[in-house]
Amino acid sequence: MTPAAKFNALLASATVFVMFFAVAYVAPQLKGADIDSPILVSIGALITSAGIYRLLAIAMRGLMERIEFLRSLVLGPYYVHGTWIGWFRGHSGELRYMVEHFTQDLDSLAITGRSYDAAGKEHGYWFSQAVTIDVKRGQLIFTYSFDTTSRSATLTGIHSSLFERKSALKAPDGYAGIAHDLNDQTRIAVHAVKTSSALLPWNEALAKAMKKFKGV
Repeated sequence: MTPAAKFNALLASATVFVMFFAVAYVAPQLKGADIDSPILVSIGALITSAGIYRLLAIAMRGLMERIEFLRSLVLGPYYVHGTWIGWFRGHSGELRYMVEHFTQDLDSLAITGRSYDAAGKEHGYWFSQAVTIDVKRGQLIFTYSFDTTSRSATLTGIHSSLFERKSALKAPDGYAGIAHDLNDQTRIAVHAVKTSSALLPWNEALAKAMKKFKGV
């Protein structure tokens, strides 16, 4: 089930739950007011349920943004939000550390990243343009734009990797794959793990990457 389908199913269940108690409370009040027209009652129920659905949708989306457990529950195996750290070797074989922020909600996923040299000096940054998660294959694909301190032109490319996960029903906690720069047809192997469900400060995440991947 996709995150949107799961969200709508939970939302519909919550709406029915609220409407049940609303009807149980309001029905006696309508009888006391001598309002027994089926048409009026049906119209009122329709308007009320639509309003409740809308309010619950706003509330649940707000809670998803603030409560990470709820976000992970709804997104399920699609859940990748947070900070990822990893490494790759550049065009000349130099070690590069990398930090990525996966910013995810119900409808979208944006990836921003930074790379650093072996001494921790900033090397470049990138951002995704289109992202696809295939949970059946355990695959992450996205196109990106990449700017480095060593080049005057912006690189564009395609990232394709396979997730590391305990099962197809579990959210991934790592990936390994290829970043393919289209400008010069260079293919670079990349490796990353998820280090936090929060968007950590870049320097803090870099320190974790340098500690974990030192000497790879």
